[in-house]
Parts: sequence; structure tokens; C-alpha cells
Amino acid sequence: MSTETTPSAAEVQLSAKASGFARRGQPWFYDDDVVAGSVTPARLVRVLDEGGRDLGLGFTSTGRLALRLCGPWPGAGVPDRESFFHARLAAAIERRASWLGPEDGVRLVYGESDGLPGLVLDRYGSVLVLQSTCAVVEQSLDAIVPFVAERLGAESVVARNDVAARKHEGLPEEVRLLHGRRIEQTSIVEHGVRHTVRLFAGHKTGFYLDQRPARELVQQLAKGRRVLDLFCYQGAFSRNALRGGAVAAVAVDQSADALQIARDDAAANGLQGLTTHEANVFDFLRAQREGNVQHDLIVLDPPAFAKSRRELEGAERGYRDLNRQALRLLAPHGFLLTCTCSHHMTLLRFEELVRQAAAGLPFRVLLQKRLGAGPDHPVWISHPESEYLKVLLVQRQD
Repeated sequence: MSTETTPSAAEVQLSAKASGFARRGQPWFYDDDVVAGSVTPARLVRVLDEGGRDLGLGFTSTGRLALRLCGPWPGAGVPDRESFFHARLAAAIERRASWLGPEDGVRLVYGESDGLPGLVLDRYGSVLVLQSTCAVVEQSLDAIVPFVAERLGAESVVARNDVAARKHEGLPEEVRLLHGRRIEQTSIVEHGVRHTVRLFAGHKTGFYLDQRPARELVQQLAKGRRVLDLFCYQGAFSRNALRGGAVAAVAVDQSADALQIARDDAAANGLQGLTTHEANVFDFLRAQREGNVQHDLIVLDPPAFAKSRRELEGAERGYRDLNRQALRLLAPHGFLLTCTCSHHMTLLRFEELVRQAAAGLPFRVLLQKRLGAGPDHPVWISHPESEYLKVLLVQRQD
């Protein structure tokens, strides 16, 4: 693969303050951070610090984020699109080589963590699903899609671009077929459990790949336990619990369609003991409390309550209330696996909210384990937003 650069590179230069942040690993910059060169049109550029020293490549934009760093690149110019994207994609795929079996589900590209800001690429067996939230990535789909389709032998490539973040780049929200034949749904096998993936209609890109470690933990803990799966979506945690030997699993969600898939997938996996409830989780928890019902293992995996910093205060009240209600339903020595998927909620703050939720209960609550997304969602230590998923396992100790 060629890595030759153009003889006259497009360049932008950062201010002294922004250059310091860039050298410490910050990947995002705004228009007033750029002191020389233009951020329009959206394109791949070479980024320089205040002294003209190289900071690698970046994507410019006319949106809220004027510049996103892509990391180092050899030479002094800007590579052509094919050289850049093919090299980055090949490296990301190679890092996930152990999850490329015919029925595996894996995140192949995770934005900034793979030097490809604004791009997410997931693989569900023979189907690829991408999400583009950056104009440069959107303009380069003709270089991206044929490469990944051929390299991975994809039958289909789908764009799940139905996300609000695209509006900041002036991009439409849409779901469309990019390559191959239209496949409405497929399935993957994870930890010995088969899961349905709805490619055009499911949440996110079709499945919550990030919760792989937590699902494995639930399977390990479930033997002989009564399990409550809250905000269950399609019941992936419930199926792992039953696979692990749970005596019963109660799955609660407001989506009738998702609950039907939960039942169908449980039957397809030969799993017995699943009960589903189409209900508001807050109301369901209050009814369980009034009925003095207890559970040995509770999974609490709500949607992101804080999608912006302005929503944090209300989100904290919601997380605190949910966790307190869930803790009250734990049987002696029972476990609560509690999650937040908001990158605005730090791990320390989330732990503090769970601590507040446990305050005053007539039993102690032990913190047993901290988890996050799996290794196919690598965390860039200088980019905390890449660690959006926080999972705590706590236990009632009488």
C-alpha cells in the first residue's frame, strides 16, 4: 500500500495553548484554536503546532468541532484518501483479528481510538454496519466501503446514520444500504448464546456490543439465581443468565417488539424460565417493592440519561432513584449489576451516586467489580469520552 504524500500539503496551525493540549492527547479543537490555515472545506490536513512542528493529521470541519486529530502519519504532507483510510482500517481490523469468526459480533473501528474520528464500524458475521458523524468520513465512503467489504467478505454494508450528532456536520439522518444485498436481520453468537441483530431497526448499530464483558459476568454469576433484567431491550442479559443456570429471568422493557425478540431468542437457544413485562421500569420497581418481591441478581442498564452536560443534574436524580429502588429488591447476598452509558457521567461520580443510593439501607453494600466496554472498544487514556460505559457490580452483605 502506498503512503506517498502530496508535494504540497494542506496545513492548519494551532495556537500555543491548543498545541499544548494536542501534545497531551486532546483530539478535538474549535475554530478559534486554529490560527493559520483554513478549516474549510472539510478535508484531511496536516496539523502543526505553534512553532510549525508536526502534530500529525486531522479532519477539518465547518461544524461545531473545527478539527479532529487523527494521530501521526509518516512524512510531511497529506496522503491520498485511499492510502490513509486503507492503512487505518487495516490496522483496526488486525487489532480485532481474534473476533472475526463467521458468527462473531465485534466493533472493528471505534472513532478516535483507532485514529478515525467520526467513524464507527461494526461487524455482525457477514454484515457490516457503519456510522459516520464527520463530513470527511462521509465524503470518503467510496474509499472506505469497497475496501472493508472486500477485505472482510461482507454480504452487506449498512449505514446506520440515524444519529443526531450528524446535524452538527450538516449531514442528514438516514439509514441506507451501501453495498450488497439488503438483509433485515442476522444473528451472532457470543458466550455460547445466539442473539438476533436487527440491522435497519435495532438500537445503535443493531446490538449493544459494548456490554460483552458484563454479559459474560452475568452468565458466570447466574447459577441458581432469580434474575431481574431491567431496560432489557431484546433480553441479552436474560439469555446469558439462563444460559448460566438461572432458575428464572424476568425481563422488563417498554418495547413490545424488543420483548417479542427476547422470547423468540430464548426459545431458539433452548432456554426455559424467561418471563417478560412490557412496563415502565420506575413503575415496575415500585410495584415490586410494594409486593415485597426479591431477586438474587438484578441488571440495571438504562439508556443514557445525560446526553449533554445540561442534563446531568436530572440524570443524577434518575440514576440515584433507580439504584436505590433496585438495591431494595435484592435478596440477602444478592448482586446488582448497574450501568451508565453517558460519557458525561464519570466513573467517580457514578460510584458516588450508587453510594448515595445505598445510604441508610438496613444492610451493607459491597463494591465487587468495575467493568467497561470490551477490548474492541479501546479507551484512549487522554480522551475520556472514549470510556463512556461504566458498569459496577455490587452485592448486598447482611
